[in-house]
Amino acid sequence: MGPVSRRVWTVLCLIVVVASMVTACDDPGRAPHHRLVVGATDTPMMRVVANIYTGALRRGGADVSETVTIGDDARLLEKMSAAEVDLFGAFTGTLLTSLAPQATSMTAEDVFVELNHSLPQGVSVGDPTLVVTGEPAPRAQVLVPVYRSAALSRKDMKTVNKVAGELTTADLEALADRAAQGGEPGDLAAAWLTEHGL
Repeated sequence: MGPVSRRVWTVLCLIVVVASMVTACDDPGRAPHHRLVVGATDTPMMRVVANIYTGALRRGGADVSETVTIGDDARLLEKMSAAEVDLFGAFTGTLLTSLAPQATSMTAEDVFVELNHSLPQGVSVGDPTLVVTGEPAPRAQVLVPVYRSAALSRKDMKTVNKVAGELTTADLEALADRAAQGGEPGDLAAAWLTEHGL
């Protein structure tokens, strides 16, 4: 390679490096590329919720694993600590009881606040949904997305929070009933997302 060719090659390499730096800085809220993994407890309702989150994120451009990781809330939080799960739906009262059995909060708002303070480091909850049902718990509860803060970008969280603004108790109970009767959670979730423009 002659001197001119070497200079051209050097310039091209510098252009690629600078372009990469600009792209990386373009959206400071974007997480490094990572295939997101969504989890769920093993019930028809929560499997539908997981597929709703998965479908919404994919439609928003995120790379999401096709496999939903199944486990109870405690197990899913353990997998979050190991960076093996990035997002799952949970009911605030049930999750708070698991994390802090001594918690005294009773109203939905107080439970949400105390849950935020009880979550492991690096784990957060998104906007509460309009869904207020779920497994019996000794306190008021709503459905929330629980996510690994380092994994989801601002764009991803906007997508998840859009779901929160659309998903209602009636919607989810109907979807869960259909899933319990043999409906495919992924198909049910996709139809719901399309119906709601997500």
